[in-house]
Amino acid sequence: MSVLDEEQLDRRPGTVRVLGSVAAVVTVGVFPVFLVGGLGVQLQRELGFGAALLGLATAGFFCVAALASRSMGWVVERIGSRLGMRLGAAGAAVCLFGMAAAQHSAWLVALLWIAGLPNSLAQPAANLLVTQGVPANRRGMGFGVKQSSIPAATLLAGVAVPAVALTIGWRWVFVFAGLIGLLAAVTVPKLPAAERSAKAAASGASGDSKFLPLLLIAVAGGLGSAAANSLGSFVTTTAVDVGFSPAAAGLVLSLGSAAGLTIRLAAGVVADRWNPDLLRLITAMLLLGSVGYGLMAADSTALFLVGVSVGFGAGWAWPGLLNFAVAKIAPDRVASATSFTQTGIYFGGSAGPLLFGFCAEHVGLGAAWLAAGVAAVVAGVLLLFVRR
Repeated sequence: MSVLDEEQLDRRPGTVRVLGSVAAVVTVGVFPVFLVGGLGVQLQRELGFGAALLGLATAGFFCVAALASRSMGWVVERIGSRLGMRLGAAGAAVCLFGMAAAQHSAWLVALLWIAGLPNSLAQPAANLLVTQGVPANRRGMGFGVKQSSIPAATLLAGVAVPAVALTIGWRWVFVFAGLIGLLAAVTVPKLPAAERSAKAAASGASGDSKFLPLLLIAVAGGLGSAAANSLGSFVTTTAVDVGFSPAAAGLVLSLGSAAGLTIRLAAGVVADRWNPDLLRLITAMLLLGSVGYGLMAADSTALFLVGVSVGFGAGWAWPGLLNFAVAKIAPDRVASATSFTQTGIYFGGSAGPLLFGFCAEHVGLGAAWLAAGVAAVVAGVLLLFVRR
């Protein structure tokens, strides 16, 4: 190894700094959609819209992200993970500031949809940074930390209800989130240039033997995401419906988010230490999560609390393992491959809350949660057909 190579390694930021930056950027990227979900009660009262429009707003965020995901993966392969993460965090911050000033529901919805663009850029950029800046024997934990940022966003959204929204107003929640976004953008660490295969980056996720497993993973991830993304958007609304106060409903969301965050981190550690069959482990988590969705359909505060914990802790704790599995399948083009499977997850995240919202308005919240459970079961079964 040359002296120059040794100096570059010495200047590499530590794993903690890399993962801290990844967590901050990914959290900011999903802040817009989960803050709207967590503040749903307050937003609906002031701006005057129902569950269907809330579902449409959430769906639009993920739909825009899905349509842009493949292109953003291509962009990240060329501009690098650091610039991709910076642009993603800064773009999300701009959208959050705009949402803080929303005077009409259409304004809020439009900005939420636009926020899907920086999120679709930040996700593959963060995946690439994990593979570039985290040692191979810790990447399961690395992807777990990255995906734990999403329940962290919902946890913060839940805490923001009693702490900020019910004290100084919901608009300040978006202002504070935007400031965090700007801070995240300027603190992304610099890594030495990682080797990339131009041929692999240009080939995309199709045209080789990896296409079919990635396609099945994308479809299964989409169904699992369709079920799970309804948690962030409709937990507080359902909690109020089953008997919790608005403040307590926000804390219920935080409880579920804490469960999801803990299990995502634990799953990453398990993946590093015991090297399990990741896709089979994800299947088990999806099936267990479907039980949680079923409990949330019961008209009982106690069962609802258990269901929220299981739903977040199993039904929405698998994305880190999924990205880790995809990174193992296509290690030479992580950003491109994960943006391909992420497209399915985004489409599921788009269609799920939209269908959930319409189902809730026409047949009730209980039936909507049962439908989410069915989607999770189908997703788990599909993963059984994936072969390396």
